[in-house]
Amino acid sequence: MENKQKIISLVQKYLNDVCTERELDELIQMFHGEDYKNQIELLFYEYWQSTPSYKHQLDQKELGEMLNAIHHQMNVDANKQQKGLLKRLTYYAVRAAAILFIPLLIGSLWMVVQNGTYSQSDTMITLETPLGSTLKTTLPDGTEVWQNAGTSLKYPAKFNRRNRQVELVGEAYFHVSSDKKNPFYVKTADGTVQVTGTRFDVSAFPEDTFSSVVLEEGVVAYQLAGSKKLISLSPSEQLVYTKETGALIKRTADVEKYISWTEGKLIFRNDPLSEVVSRLERWYNADIVLEDPNGKLGGHRFTMIVQNETLPQVLDYISQAADLKLSKEDTKLTSGAELVKPRYTISKN
Repeated sequence: MENKQKIISLVQKYLNDVCTERELDELIQMFHGEDYKNQIELLFYEYWQSTPSYKHQLDQKELGEMLNAIHHQMNVDANKQQKGLLKRLTYYAVRAAAILFIPLLIGSLWMVVQNGTYSQSDTMITLETPLGSTLKTTLPDGTEVWQNAGTSLKYPAKFNRRNRQVELVGEAYFHVSSDKKNPFYVKTADGTVQVTGTRFDVSAFPEDTFSSVVLEEGVVAYQLAGSKKLISLSPSEQLVYTKETGALIKRTADVEKYISWTEGKLIFRNDPLSEVVSRLERWYNADIVLEDPNGKLGGHRFTMIVQNETLPQVLDYISQAADLKLSKEDTKLTSGAELVKPRYTISKN
């Protein structure tokens, strides 16, 4: 087996962001090696088992399944690179690949996070999803959570069935493990969703003019911040809170439209361009500017499904469908060796 201390050292260097390109490449090769399961997995499991705070919350079989899923995702992204779908400088491609499969923070993390950032304080654990990616994870009580791009989820380090509360900034879809005696709470800046076991989506981005709850299955209750009133939702209903006016509206919802992002696609049905642009920016991690001095451009409505298309393809469709002008500033590398995301401008012809 590869020297344990060498592997630990490489992982710790990566976590501290001091890995050289050569060291990152060496770490990736270790995970690609034939002895991956027999060596690397056992090493990480050994360290996980020796961590008192998280001991016995996950068995070796479950850890192995998550590591396999990450290994599969890494191979998928490698294939995408070969097809030219991901055009990155070598160093950034290597680093992005590393993020996909580093399975735990030595001595502190019990779960695997794909495409996400993990941090822990004495009382709270934070999972952050970068722009341009999504994350699926399972909380200690069995609740499954899908995080959309640009989302942060916090939950107690001592998360258990009697303390099932998370804090959300952004958007997440929840499949809550049923427990009628111990409700599950999703707290946002605008209010709190109370759940006993159900499937639902919560969208609460700070930059959006609204927040919403969409219920797919089960029953949820919503309590607006500062209010004592609980509003119940039934399946296929949406509750929308408009921040500027304080209006709270319950209506029938097209559930597929609001949860399709968990399956890797965006559905727009008669949505204003301003909302379309906002979702595309997060989904593709790009800047899209609407040159709209009179406020009319953002009101153009679009119906489309975005799945495997590139952002230029989507924006080309939008500009052609509404007779708009599209211009682009290419991705740049700053003097500090940082990539600046692409910038698109949409204006009237």
